[in-house]
Amino acid sequence: MLLIIGWTIVIIGMFFVLSGSVALLRFPDFYTKIHGASVIESCGAPIVLIGLAFLQSNIASSFKLIIMALIMLILCPASTFAIARASTLYKIDKDGRIK
Repeated sequence: MLLIIGWTIVIIGMFFVLSGSVALLRFPDFYTKIHGASVIESCGAPIVLIGLAFLQSNIASSFKLIIMALIMLILCPASTFAIARASTLYKIDKDGRIK
């Protein structure tokens, strides 16, 4: 049962990673590409790590994966905000160049 739950969560996380990757390729400007990157790091990777925690047979490995996912859930949105804030302070245009 844990195998099915684990692979289901991994597939859901990989959907977020794939959609964020497509967004990085398709979105036109710098600020929307930041959104695509934040989907990968804030949604996709932690969900994959939680799914992999279900697949582990060792409790210590599962615990480490869950801790890594929690750290990513806390720090990745903050780092994305810091990048976006710095880009507005340095007046980066939509093409990613400093004005």
